[in-house]
Amino acid sequence: MTTRIGNNRAMFSAVRDILLEGSTVRVSVKGQSMLPFFLSGSTVLLRPVQPADFRKYNVVLADTGRSFVIHRIIALDGDRVTLLGDGNVYGTESMTRDKVYGIVDCSRTHLFFARIWLWLRPVRRYQLAILRRITPK
Repeated sequence: MTTRIGNNRAMFSAVRDILLEGSTVRVSVKGQSMLPFFLSGSTVLLRPVQPADFRKYNVVLADTGRSFVIHRIIALDGDRVTLLGDGNVYGTESMTRDKVYGIVDCSRTHLFFARIWLWLRPVRRYQLAILRRITPK
């Protein structure tokens, strides 16, 4: 079954509910906040998050309070999770673990390159400037 809901909050509220029921959900990502790993229009498969999934570099669906985001875990501190989009240099989001609902299962290769990309954070704005010009929004 395919359901299309236009507004981010409404769509991801429905996705959250499906994940809380224990099902997986395929969603199309929009925007450039996860460049270079997910282009706008890429489809990702979200599954319900488990306690063991809270590891640095994993990509998760979380509720920031203002909106839902699919971003990468960059830090864990007790019950707090800090996320950053791969296409962002600044602008982290922090929330409690109970606001993280789904995870994108990424390959070992993906996670390896994600570590390098995170390490490049101080200089990646130059690569991102180029990527934003040549990829769809």
